[in-house]
Amino acid sequence: MYEDKKKVIVVEDEMIFAKVIKLRLESCGYDVEIATDAYQGTQSIITKNYDLIILDLMMPAGGGYSLLERIKKYPAKSMIPVIIMTGKHIDANDESIAHQLDIKAIFSKPYDTTKFLNTVQNLAPVYN
Repeated sequence: MYEDKKKVIVVEDEMIFAKVIKLRLESCGYDVEIATDAYQGTQSIITKNYDLIILDLMMPAGGGYSLLERIKKYPAKSMIPVIIMTGKHIDANDESIAHQLDIKAIFSKPYDTTKFLNTVQNLAPVYN
């Protein structure tokens, strides 16, 4: 029986980092797209269907939080689980914003690969 792969968008301006995440997730059975800034990410999320968003906070064209604020205007899109991957130091303010925006997990770069992949699998399970 053919089953569609879970679709993930990685919104990340550091292309090498984005490609590493893409390869790791594809090897686990995900269909992964990359957007290189908040504008491109917003447009992709609004016009396509994804099962998971992996989002950097600091990037061109508005950053991760502004992207989330924009997609929250689309009820169906605001239900997509979000994982933050950032090089930024996460402080109490970030944790508060993450809670308000219903972000499912925050990972600081460098990140624990096993924990990250387990989190992805829990939020958007694939069955091989």
